[in-house]
Amino acid sequence: MGNSQSTTVGPETMYTATAASSIAQAAATALTLSPTSNVNGKTFDRFVQIFLENQDYSIAAGDPNLAYLGTLGITLTNYYAITHPSQPNYVAAAGASTHGILTDGFHRIDSGTESIVDLLETAGVSWGLYQEDMPYSGFEGDYANPKTGANAYVRKHNPLMSYDSVTSNVIRLARSKNFTMFYKDLTANVLPQWMFITPNMTNDGHDTSVTAAGQWARDFLTPLMSDKKFNTDRTLVILTFDECSNYLAPNRVYTVLLGSAVPNTKVGSTNNTRFNHYSLTKTVEDNWNLGDLGENDVGASSFF
Repeated sequence: MGNSQSTTVGPETMYTATAASSIAQAAATALTLSPTSNVNGKTFDRFVQIFLENQDYSIAAGDPNLAYLGTLGITLTNYYAITHPSQPNYVAAAGASTHGILTDGFHRIDSGTESIVDLLETAGVSWGLYQEDMPYSGFEGDYANPKTGANAYVRKHNPLMSYDSVTSNVIRLARSKNFTMFYKDLTANVLPQWMFITPNMTNDGHDTSVTAAGQWARDFLTPLMSDKKFNTDRTLVILTFDECSNYLAPNRVYTVLLGSAVPNTKVGSTNNTRFNHYSLTKTVEDNWNLGDLGENDVGASSFF
């Protein structure tokens, strides 16, 4: 819907260092919002997406921590990323299309192009993003750890930051928050019904290994499974990878469905239906009767 072409801006725009003082000043005045809602869905009332980075299915499935999480839910054995490299997959997760993006550079998608948040807002379903090491709510660049120089937070791993329909709207930007806000919102019982969580470049495995990513995922998710403020009667969590590592192999990625929305009879099971990142949008649309974006969501398979 709308013009789905993207605009590429030179990499110098994306990677220009921002002075620590400017970061601190912006953080002091940044708007942060945590809207809530209680719209009943057909199968779940909360949808949580977590992307890890760049690992082939067989290697991820062999990680003991990721394998353990699989025993707590449904392992999707035939789930595929859309393309390579990373950024188009994140964009596709939010808008059911790569919108012509082929690289990890700085891209902007025309403000007339809808994403999943347009459908969610029309239906009154709250949404939010939690991005580890994002310096402040609504931050639109990259942020490297000032002490180590590590690529802690990168814009390309924030699925909505490429959409001008989000970045041109201060209210929407205020819902893209630092990961620390997840725990504040959890404690205050104001988590949104739709959320996307991105670990930093260490914890998602991009700059480290599948071992680091698996450990982070287990440490993060295991206590949440017994936390009633998070794992309500109908919470669905999908843990997956943005893409596989081997560009010459089929783009199959390790994916697990977790949470109280998974029937007890399905815990520890597998599902061999072919799914992909477009299924994320399709599943949400079907659950809350949102309609569709008129993109690849139309023909995608829903998880339920």
